[in-house]
Amino acid sequence: MTKYSLALIPLLMASTAIAGPATEEGAAHLTEVFQTYLGSTEGVVSVEIDGEDYAVTLDGSILMAGLAMNGAEFTTSPIEMTLTDNGDGTWGVSQDQAFSIITKDGMGGEGKQDIAKLTMEGVFDESLMIMTSSTGTLEGLKQVQTQTMPDGSTLTSEMIVEMTTASSTAVAGASGGADGEVKYDSTGISMTMSMPQGEGMPAMPIAIKAASANYAGKLTGLRSEGILGILAFFVAHPDEAAIKGAKDEAKAAITAALPLWNNILVDGKVSGVTAETPVGPVALDEVTFTVDLNGAVTEGKFREAFSVSGLTLPPGLVPDWAAPILPQKVSIDFQATGFDAAAGVTALLGAFDLPEDGMADTTAFDAAVEKGFLPNGTVQVSINPSAITGDGYELTYQGDMTVDIASEMPSGKALVTLTGADKLQAAINGAPEDMKMQAMMGFGMAQGMAKQEGDKLIWEIDATNPMNPLINGVSMMGGQ
Repeated sequence: MTKYSLALIPLLMASTAIAGPATEEGAAHLTEVFQTYLGSTEGVVSVEIDGEDYAVTLDGSILMAGLAMNGAEFTTSPIEMTLTDNGDGTWGVSQDQAFSIITKDGMGGEGKQDIAKLTMEGVFDESLMIMTSSTGTLEGLKQVQTQTMPDGSTLTSEMIVEMTTASSTAVAGASGGADGEVKYDSTGISMTMSMPQGEGMPAMPIAIKAASANYAGKLTGLRSEGILGILAFFVAHPDEAAIKGAKDEAKAAITAALPLWNNILVDGKVSGVTAETPVGPVALDEVTFTVDLNGAVTEGKFREAFSVSGLTLPPGLVPDWAAPILPQKVSIDFQATGFDAAAGVTALLGAFDLPEDGMADTTAFDAAVEKGFLPNGTVQVSINPSAITGDGYELTYQGDMTVDIASEMPSGKALVTLTGADKLQAAINGAPEDMKMQAMMGFGMAQGMAKQEGDKLIWEIDATNPMNPLINGVSMMGGQ
């Protein structure tokens, strides 16, 4: 299923009272349901009987025209879907159309996105407020972005994706809401960019291609109904004055939707990346990433991991002596935990209770937010096992750090290991004399602080007392 449909399908809250063939009563009910979330502006929602089905048209351009500010513009093709009442609390949903979006941000940015063919087939479950199954395709995506800079120069980019297939499933969540999985697979990916270089200089072109991109996501505890409640509030209160006049309603809507979700986990992989740059061709065999994010729950977590492998650079860009130790794979896995997102977000909602004159003393509010997010005054920051790997060597690193808002310096421990030091040493020996002397001094000092286990050098770093950090038990401050 496509991202456009995913944003709108959960609006199907129709009652099973209209189960069976399409009727005028059913069409009126569906119209009312959609208007609950998208407003009653004429032309935004249209529901018509199509044999035994309902033909639904949602025109986002009309809705966004009323919300545009500061010269921003938003034009989109109407979303067209066919709904079939299955009579058991579920709905068959199908879509087959071309689609386009045109945007202007009022600050020099313009964009146009065209999709030649957008298809989707799925089943929506009223009790879960989510698609329990779906498959879809997106063919012929073309996206053009232009940004006009203050000096009149322009930055342009164009992206093409020949084909994307998508699928999703969902079930009732064990701890409330819905648990779901989504998968996207894209092929034929290309991007071109033209970047300004300064007055009197031609723009710098960059062309990037990827053979494929694959994404898989898992989501637990999605509160679809609560999220739709937030959407309904802001559609009904489209400007600042309306929101200020209904602050209690806004606070209640957001509170009812918490924690929004329990966890979102997304893994992605882009394969066969090539780039034509002003310095020559660059290639990567694979780029991977992971995002792991908890919702507004007590056990706050944000994790992001990233890796690149199979780097190929233009001939002559890397000196001959350094080419043998060019990394073949680099990974980093960062994580933050130990904060209370549930209490923090709840405290943030106290902003709705502050006076509107902008002159209020927010000291107590700020303290409550800080205490909410950081009940112990600390947050844990970690680098999970990560590595730099090359031909004949590997450098690994990991660590945990406690950041205390009452302390000027964080504290923690780290572990760094190196295998294949002789490979690096041989490369350094081949460097030009001026570079070799500096590199040998630094590398020799690091080796001197390491402890050796077989062919592995190890650095155990202990900064639990940040004023006296230790490496393998030896103080870096001259003490023991």
